[in-house]
Amino acid sequence: MIHGGVTESGSLQSGSNPGGLVENVVSGPGLPAEPPGAVDERPAAAPPGQPVTLAESLMSEAGWGLENFGAEGPNPPYLRIGGKLWVTLTEFEPCFASFRRDRGPFRSKVAIASHLAKYDAIMVDPLAFEECFGPGEGNETVFPFGAWLEIRHVGFGGLELWGKRQGAVTLPLDALAVASAIWLRRNASVPSSRPT
Repeated sequence: MIHGGVTESGSLQSGSNPGGLVENVVSGPGLPAEPPGAVDERPAAAPPGQPVTLAESLMSEAGWGLENFGAEGPNPPYLRIGGKLWVTLTEFEPCFASFRRDRGPFRSKVAIASHLAKYDAIMVDPLAFEECFGPGEGNETVFPFGAWLEIRHVGFGGLELWGKRQGAVTLPLDALAVASAIWLRRNASVPSSRPT
């Protein structure tokens, strides 16, 4: 008996295309149809303690590619900040939104809280504030730039952060749109003191 182009032994029936989704994926004995030397543009996940930009983290953790980011401006890549409505229609949460809609399963929107939960600390470059809020906004009196801050809570009012020297700080979500100016770090050696 044959179901969906697969024989009883589990092999594909010759000339079949189960589901009609993929065709000519393999060229030769088990080799992908990519030219030799082709490099995947998505970076691997950074080891603990190694800082990555927000853009790099979305590429390695959420499967985004360069096409998901905007390039219009002096410090690309950029992303959009939006909202994500849960299937239950009862919860709405802030999310990173792709510049291009993806037909993959929910990859064009990534919940900010769940993505940042994978990291222990965040550092903001003054460029993020300069681009979002105007010249002169990237100074120490506005926000503690260049300091690693612990991520405490994500909400529509911004990221609630904590620094040993700075105390409680709120980062506006708008600044996250400059994905090249936001740095994330996971530190496996130090336990997180996040409230549970």
